[in-house]
Amino acid sequence: MANITAGTWPQSAKERITAPVASDLRQTEIQLNLLLTNLSTYFGNLGAAVNAVIQPITPSIGTTVTYSLTAGQVMIGGVPVAAFAAQANQSFGALGTIPASTWGLVAVDVIGDGTITLVSAAANYTTGYATEAAAIAAMPAVTSANARACYITVLASASTFIFATDALEGGTGGNPATTTNYYAMPGLYDTTAWTASQIATLDGTVLTSARY
Repeated sequence: MANITAGTWPQSAKERITAPVASDLRQTEIQLNLLLTNLSTYFGNLGAAVNAVIQPITPSIGTTVTYSLTAGQVMIGGVPVAAFAAQANQSFGALGTIPASTWGLVAVDVIGDGTITLVSAAANYTTGYATEAAAIAAMPAVTSANARACYITVLASASTFIFATDALEGGTGGNPATTTNYYAMPGLYDTTAWTASQIATLDGTVLTSARY
């Protein structure tokens, strides 16, 4: 039996197909083949020597001036890092000041030992960015030792925004951000082009037992 990696699995087994064209049995055979192909792609991605997210990590506001992260998992150089535990109320530290009424972006990276590091977009604390799209386009590059887990964008108030001093949107303290958005990086499962589907009746009920 071959290893379950893209390009070597699944193999095809030559059979005399007796299921009539357009029959429900033929649909079952088609969806099985699609699923095996999808799994081959997914396992191939898991086995690649890349830095990627396996289980997405989602950021959110913590205690007004801090951020929190859900549990998740990443891999670095194709090696899964130990499961990443949820982290609440993390300080941004003295990252800098986003100019008034402009956008900034901070990326959250996971290091090989499971700890996190923050990376700011290049113009965050000089000119800022005129739009959120411009800030996202300036996403800093990821080093080979890290995996990009998620990122946070901030629109400064008319009185600027100072990380770890001013509250994120919805919080209180200092000059709260006008807008704060939180983005998780998609996991390998999410980026696999899944084409297999469950088989359902014509009214949309997925078959789960013989009673259908």
